[in-house]
Amino acid sequence: MSTVFGDYGWHSGERNMQRLVGVNQGRNPTNWNLSPRAAQVISSSSLIAVGTTSSSGEPWASLLTGMPGFMQYVSKDTVAAQTVVPIGDPIYGSFGDEGWGEDVDEGDSKGEGMIAGLAIDLEHRLRQKFYGKSRRGMRKVEMGMSLITFVISIEQSMGNCPKYINTRRLEPVPATVPANLTDKHEVPTSLPQEALDLIARSDMFFVASRNGYQDMDVNHRGGPPGFVRVLPSAPEAPTTMIWPEYSGNRLYQTLGNLQITPLAGLTFPDYNTGDMLYLTGKTEILVGEDAEKEMNRCKLAVKFTVTSARYSKGSLGLRLADPEEIGWSPYNPTVRLLKTEEGGQKQLSGGGMTARLIKSERLADTIARFTFQLSGKLDKKELYKAGQYVMLNFEEELSVGYRHMDDSDPQGLNDDYVRSFTVSSRPDQFQGSDDGKFQLTIRRNPNGAVTRYLFQQGVGANLEVPVQGFGGEFFMEKTEGGKVGIIAAGVGITPFMAQWQDLQKSGADVRLFWAMRGEDVKAVKTIVGMEGMEGMKEALRLFVTGNKEEAEGAEEIAARVEYRRLEKADLIEEGDEERKWYICTGLAMQKQVIGWLDGRYVSYEEFTY
Repeated sequence: MSTVFGDYGWHSGERNMQRLVGVNQGRNPTNWNLSPRAAQVISSSSLIAVGTTSSSGEPWASLLTGMPGFMQYVSKDTVAAQTVVPIGDPIYGSFGDEGWGEDVDEGDSKGEGMIAGLAIDLEHRLRQKFYGKSRRGMRKVEMGMSLITFVISIEQSMGNCPKYINTRRLEPVPATVPANLTDKHEVPTSLPQEALDLIARSDMFFVASRNGYQDMDVNHRGGPPGFVRVLPSAPEAPTTMIWPEYSGNRLYQTLGNLQITPLAGLTFPDYNTGDMLYLTGKTEILVGEDAEKEMNRCKLAVKFTVTSARYSKGSLGLRLADPEEIGWSPYNPTVRLLKTEEGGQKQLSGGGMTARLIKSERLADTIARFTFQLSGKLDKKELYKAGQYVMLNFEEELSVGYRHMDDSDPQGLNDDYVRSFTVSSRPDQFQGSDDGKFQLTIRRNPNGAVTRYLFQQGVGANLEVPVQGFGGEFFMEKTEGGKVGIIAAGVGITPFMAQWQDLQKSGADVRLFWAMRGEDVKAVKTIVGMEGMEGMKEALRLFVTGNKEEAEGAEEIAARVEYRRLEKADLIEEGDEERKWYICTGLAMQKQVIGWLDGRYVSYEEFTY
């Protein structure tokens, strides 16, 4: 992560990266302490990556493991951990006193005690970043017991999206003394074949970076197996590799750090064998033509040259529970080959489903419903579950390759044009000759390339795009006698539309709070009157903002209409503490509502894809 300072809340490296790729970010979402959700993710994690700095300034990434709770939330600005760490892990050098000098201030000036963390739940695709200091007296190294104890004074935290996490269930294994390729755990910078093989089969690694000696970041990079490509090199020359930077949240916290300090620590784990490859080295950020010269169809990449390496066999404290149960992220692009590789001039392609647009209906000026027909490798039993989203790939339709500058579409310079939309139709809504159809209810984003393009399409446009897959776990509990509260804003109603019929059949007590702009009330009228939405009008309390005149007829489609914003008093009632709340709104409203419902069951959809 990065220290939040300056007029725009970004350090100079982050601002430079955003400028290079044509992104104008607003507020930095980094928090100064741990939210309750962040605390929960950290305290329940059995796998936490940490980034530390050696006394010579090298960033290293380590993987700490243990039973859930081995890292404990102490307060909103403090966490503590105790865990067994295999000998050979670079954290011993970073946490020890050797090389830092006797003066504490001198150590601080060189980065002593800086520690970045990433609590990651691979089974449920959860990530939580944090950063702080573990100064002298706050950490203890017991080499004889392979034990590290430390306390972190938290300075920053931020949740991360699950976009390129490949799911897997991990189980703890007893700590053992690892066998190694060398007695000292070190391997040549010209990596041995065993290390190269691990990289070649890896679908994820962890990267640590630092912003001078101000702070650090550690994060995950994921993709299909082999997405990290090793460049050919002369014998005995240090190994150099390249990984593509896929389209993400565009905060560029890792790359921003690399702009300031072009050094990184990488760790490649093998969850089958427990082998660990630790690397530290020099980095070079490749943008635009420089990236495309090295890697096929790549607009942004990082080149990494090894300066020091360690390989530890069987040392990871977790193992893959079932190799057959890896869930590949539907966002994973195909492997992008180097230009030097055979076939590197062509993009690999795979089979799968496509979606063809067969109908579009305008529900309001900026809201439309699109009906698609699936074709290809269809699983007739269940294409998706009610409440899930679909990932569609518009790259072939919208990408025009590398552009140095494009003021009309600056974000397209680093856009893979893969988008997720919640499916608003029920899985059983289309049957017989209509089997394989699904619907999306979408708002046009004036700055969104994909939604603009969709709204321009007529039925005769012959639009057909690849389907990356279906996913998501935003499901409402549907039990007789249960109490359910739904809070939606705009098209945030879509995950509830698909689940509404089953919710009504369950006999649950449902209250629906829906915020909508006046000019979009006509869309509410259409949705409430749809087949399968029976009972929605009676449960609906509609909050209309904006132009009241354009909300004509609102009283006819809701049990109650308020011409104002939603307030805390609208939700909280005495004796209603058992109601379970489900939220799908914009981020600002989501945070506000969660604060109102503190202490109650809350589930919310969070896509920062």
